Amino acid sequence: MGIVMKHSAWNLVITAVGFVLGAINVLVLATTYLDDEYYGLWGYILSTAFLIFPLMSFGIHNTIIKYYSKYPTKEERDVFLTQMLCWPLGVVLFIVGLIWIFQTELQLFISSRNQMVGDYLWLIVVIGFLQAYFEIFYAWVKVHMKTIGGNFLKEVFYRFGATILLLLVMWEQITQVQFIYALALIYLLRMLLMMWLALKTYRPQWRWGRLQARKDILTYSMLMIVAGSVATALLDLDKNMINQFRDIELISYFNVAVFVATVIAVPARGMAQITHPLTATHYNNNDRAAMEDLYKRSSLNLSIISGFLMVIILCNAQEFYQLLPPAFEVGIPVLFLISVVKYTENLLGSNNAILYNTDLYRVTLWMGLGLALLAFLLNLWLIPLYGIIGAAVATCAAYVGYAAAKIGYVNYKLGMHPWTSKTTASVLLILISLGTFYFWDFPWNPYINIGAKSLLICLYYGILMYYFNLSTEINAIILQLWHKKSRFL
Repeated sequence: MGIVMKHSAWNLVITAVGFVLGAINVLVLATTYLDDEYYGLWGYILSTAFLIFPLMSFGIHNTIIKYYSKYPTKEERDVFLTQMLCWPLGVVLFIVGLIWIFQTELQLFISSRNQMVGDYLWLIVVIGFLQAYFEIFYAWVKVHMKTIGGNFLKEVFYRFGATILLLLVMWEQITQVQFIYALALIYLLRMLLMMWLALKTYRPQWRWGRLQARKDILTYSMLMIVAGSVATALLDLDKNMINQFRDIELISYFNVAVFVATVIAVPARGMAQITHPLTATHYNNNDRAAMEDLYKRSSLNLSIISGFLMVIILCNAQEFYQLLPPAFEVGIPVLFLISVVKYTENLLGSNNAILYNTDLYRVTLWMGLGLALLAFLLNLWLIPLYGIIGAAVATCAAYVGYAAAKIGYVNYKLGMHPWTSKTTASVLLILISLGTFYFWDFPWNPYINIGAKSLLICLYYGILMYYFNLSTEINAIILQLWHKKSRFL
């Protein structure tokens, strides 16, 4: 776990910085200087672009991670990477052609409830394309176990660019419409920087030769289109369907709750950058024991860290929403439901890495399709009745079911699961902490209340976690930091 903890720690810091910037954007600047309609439009454009990017990438960002280590020679790797860059272009041209032909119909469909959305159809396509090639070049560096620079571009760069744009809106240097279009410039620059970093990490000689296992790679890529779309759909489908049934400003209220809950997913996002290429390497080397050890340890460590974040967020939810305009309070139940989703995402550990980088992906695809259909039907039923709360219920039910199915399937096929007695203890610690601090409020200023309660939770949670030695890795990090502090003092 050494390289995992090292990269995870750096990626956790980078992702945390990104979320601080995101918090400034989402909770301060956007709520103040963007109209609710444009705030909702921002969320809708990005969520829709993320829905189509797995199709535009042709699943290549997953294919590179799974197959790169199977090619031992430089010549074979050069042929592989050359073709991986070119294959998605055919799909992109096909999609653009279809959208061009059915442009009017598509614009009418997406703007049936909110008319302004139809004007941004091509912006959605452009951002989807740039996101696709960003992920392809990011996978390029992941297979060389260099995840930190790419993670910085993914988590910090875009949010910093959005901060600059929002400040320009605040200073009335650009309009809200110009802000929306300028998002594409940020994605373009980010993709170009990622391409430069990938080529700096490994610059192939461009070769178009015979690709070994071409049929297997093509099959895997096509299946990963759907698998990637399913994973994205479970998180972004709700925003698209809210646009179809409710006023677009509700997406802004939903977005705030989702963003806050997404902080809980920071540890999983940080660790995933290294667990995917490591799992692929273990599997290709037939090292089942190492793969299972990574599975259990990643789940335990992520459960402890993300559980702590969830306790902090949920126990301060009421005070936090006092800092926002009153209209946003409708999102409090959404925050709780999406928090369950994000904690479950962490509890999976390296499950997704196992499914995407072994031969299990075929059945997982159909399982994911079924659950995506369930999410669609639940949203179709619940959003007209309960608005954004219905969307959150649909997402929570679909994702938790999907997670349970993935854990069960890996256990059935490989005889391994992420659960240990210490994982049970970590869940109990989380539940006890929530029960202890959720109803404990101070009669002070919300900022002071949040700070005081968070400090108490840190001490309570940290002491119990360390005393019961729930994670040897986390305890070792705490001891190392304590010794450094003692030497400094």
